[in-house]
Amino acid sequence: MKTIKVVSFAVIAFGLFACKNAPDAVKAEATEAKDAASSSGAVYKVDTTASKIEWIGTKVSGYHTGTIGVGTGELSVKDNQLTAGNFILNIAKLEVTGPPGSDTAANRKLLGHLKSKDFFDVTAFPDAKFVITEVKPFSGTVKDSTDPRQESISRYKVADPTHTIAGNLTIKGVTKNIEFPAKVTINGNNIDALAKFNIDRTEWNIVYPGKPDDLIRNDIHLGIEIKASK
Repeated sequence: MKTIKVVSFAVIAFGLFACKNAPDAVKAEATEAKDAASSSGAVYKVDTTASKIEWIGTKVSGYHTGTIGVGTGELSVKDNQLTAGNFILNIAKLEVTGPPGSDTAANRKLLGHLKSKDFFDVTAFPDAKFVITEVKPFSGTVKDSTDPRQESISRYKVADPTHTIAGNLTIKGVTKNIEFPAKVTINGNNIDALAKFNIDRTEWNIVYPGKPDDLIRNDIHLGIEIKASK
C-alpha cells in the first residue's frame, strides 16, 4: 500500500510540474552573433545517422516530445582538442514522438502545425544551423534538480561536462549566439559530443502563443548528441 501511495504522488507531481515548466536545464541565453571559430587540425565528418537531436516543449496543459533530423557537418580537432565545427539541424525532418500514450492523430496534427508559418515555416526554412564560435574548458559545478521528471542529474543536464561551447544558432534566418556546457569525448578517429539546454524560441521569431487557455511556454529543451569520425 505504501508503494502505491509513493508512485501515485510521483505521478501527480510529474503532471503538475509538466504543466508549469520546461525541464530544469541550463538556459542558453541568446546574444548577438559572433565570428566562427577558426578551423584547424583534423576534420571529422558528422555521422548523420548516429547523431540525434531531441526536443521537449511544454504548455499549460502538458508537454510534447520529438526529434529533429541531423544533417551534414564537421568538427575540427587539434592536439586532441575540439577547435571548431558546424552541423545542420534538419527542421524539415522534425517529428513529434510523445509523450508516451499520446494520440497518434493528434501528434500528426501538431506536427503539421509546427512545420507551418506559425512555428518553423519549413517550406521557407527547411534547415537550421549551428556554428561553433568558441570552445573552452568547463569550469564550475552542475547542480542537481528538484524537478520530479529528472530521475537523475543526467536526464536534462550533462552531469560531467568537459567544455563550454559557444556558437551561432540560425533558425528561420535569425542567427543568435548561445553558450552551454557539453561533454566532448575524443577517442582516436571518433568524437562524441553531448549537450542539453533550454532556449527561448521567441529569440528566433517563433512567437505563436498557443490557445488563450493553454499557452505554450517560450523555453524549448534540446538534447543534442553529435557523433563524428575521420
